[in-house]
Amino acid sequence: MRAPSFLMLCAVPLATTPLLAQSAAPRSGPVDPRLLSALVWRNVGPFRGGRISAVSGAIGQPGVFYAGTPAGGVWKTTSAGETWFPVFDSIRTVSSIGAIEVAPSDPNVIYVGSGDLDSFFDGLGDGMYKSTDAGRTWRHIGLEGTEQIPAILVDPHDPNVVLVAALGQFRAHSDARGVFRSTDGGATWTRTLYVDDQTGAETLARAADAPDVIFAAAHFHYIAPGASLPVPDTARMRTRLYKSSDGGLTWHEILGGGLAPLAGQTSIAVAIGTNAQRVYL
Repeated sequence: MRAPSFLMLCAVPLATTPLLAQSAAPRSGPVDPRLLSALVWRNVGPFRGGRISAVSGAIGQPGVFYAGTPAGGVWKTTSAGETWFPVFDSIRTVSSIGAIEVAPSDPNVIYVGSGDLDSFFDGLGDGMYKSTDAGRTWRHIGLEGTEQIPAILVDPHDPNVVLVAALGQFRAHSDARGVFRSTDGGATWTRTLYVDDQTGAETLARAADAPDVIFAAAHFHYIAPGASLPVPDTARMRTRLYKSSDGGLTWHEILGGGLAPLAGQTSIAVAIGTNAQRVYL
């Protein structure tokens, strides 16, 4: 039995030698742009960063984008994706990102919601974060109990007015769900949309030319501790669609009108130039 063990131990350095040599090899130069000219879409990174859960760009700075990952924090590019660098590593308490929004009126102000939409166990967050220096430094600004924040909207004219969609805890009854609003840059929050302690908000959408009209989607987000599946409840588990005409202060549910029953995760887009009358789900 000892001879095979010895052979296996000897095989380890032999197997890793090509990998070490590969990592030490010089990197190749830039790719010839002519090779990419015919491509409509291409991967611009960050490479080997896993799936991307959130992206936001800076108005007036066409090369600046921020990308969030379910387990790798926030990354930034200033070269339209040619190179990326991490900007969230100073935050040691959480690395799962659910939403990013750069303030349209101030590219230095960035809001980040922690907790990826699709991470129910190992990718939970601890609330909202904010940067006022284009991602160089960050501070926590509340909503600790929300665990998953999949959407953020910042007022197009005032970087201090923010809406946040929060799913809340997956395995507990919780009031930290729904849509939260801040008018002081995240110093304080008011919950303006709440369904119940098992239903959270997942989507926020507006048209840039009708910023006071906002749509939100909320769905059932709870499973009993120890259970593998939620208890079937068709009435409660449906996805609900809401509309606000006053910038998220008040909401009413949209029912009927030919709208088919919704279920599960729902995305919303509002068409520009339609006075927020054309909406896609």
